[in-house]
Amino acid sequence: LDIRRGEFVVLLGPSGSGKTTLLNMIGGFANPSAGQVFIDGEDVTDLPPAKRPTATVFQDYALFPHMSLANNVAFGLRMRQVAKAERLAKAAEMLKLVGLEGFGNRGVHQLSGGQRQRVALARAMAVEPKVLLLDEPLGALDLALRRQMQEELVRLQRRSGATFVHVTHDQEEAMSIADRIVVVNKGRIEDMGPPDRVYLKPASLFAAKFMGESNVLGGRVVESSGHDLKIETALGALAVPGNAAAGAAVHMALRPEQLLLAPTPDSISLGHGRVEELSFQGTHCRCHCRIGSVDLILRAPVSAGLTPGRDVALYAARGDVVLLQR
Repeated sequence: LDIRRGEFVVLLGPSGSGKTTLLNMIGGFANPSAGQVFIDGEDVTDLPPAKRPTATVFQDYALFPHMSLANNVAFGLRMRQVAKAERLAKAAEMLKLVGLEGFGNRGVHQLSGGQRQRVALARAMAVEPKVLLLDEPLGALDLALRRQMQEELVRLQRRSGATFVHVTHDQEEAMSIADRIVVVNKGRIEDMGPPDRVYLKPASLFAAKFMGESNVLGGRVVESSGHDLKIETALGALAVPGNAAAGAAVHMALRPEQLLLAPTPDSISLGHGRVEELSFQGTHCRCHCRIGSVDLILRAPVSAGLTPGRDVALYAARGDVVLLQR
């Protein structure tokens, strides 16, 4: 894994996938059993956390309840024996950066959850780390505050120019803040790239299933001609773009919003079926549509006026089809 200077990278994966272990190896809280960790070309594999140019923000924030906010933010500088006046000035600068100007004399108990998160960020940024490590720092916040803090994290990263490595299991959070997403599963990197590419053109079956909802159909290539394939699926024979040898086992993945209710000049027909279930989601309706033995999830416009029991024909643009062989 290579992370570029000034990049906002999100490590995304289910619980137990290894993303926090990877973060801890970067920060020095866990020793790798193999391999090395380099930061700015320097081998830091054997350096303790205090000797590394990193700072970590944990989910529980780990603020000192007996200290003022200014002293909390200045704590790392105090450990580095920075003069009191200088470290308090830096603390005030960092509190201003996170939108808490003038809060220096307040106690931790006087803060909301979102404000405590900002103080934890200010404390980490005060030591001017080359790499800021964030271990699910938004996990304890409610949805509205979580989204607000996602935006603030991005603004803070852009203004500071620091490298951020952020751990989460929330796909929406990852896509909203990351320059690049690294999908981790069972200690291995399944996929990595810009959020739109990882979502729309996942590199592995796991990434396709984990990154939001996806309709995945297993099949086998019965005919291969150039960049076009004919695959046999539970929906019947489908002609799709792709490269694979005849006889190869493949999976076809389509996002729910990529299913169409009407054909286009460049679409394939998935067949005729029926709406089994429907729920209103505000911007769209989430539908379960059954074609034969296959259950497909569709995000349909509210204006489509779908109702349970209605017959539908489903299509997909050829360019949206993702074929996966692993």
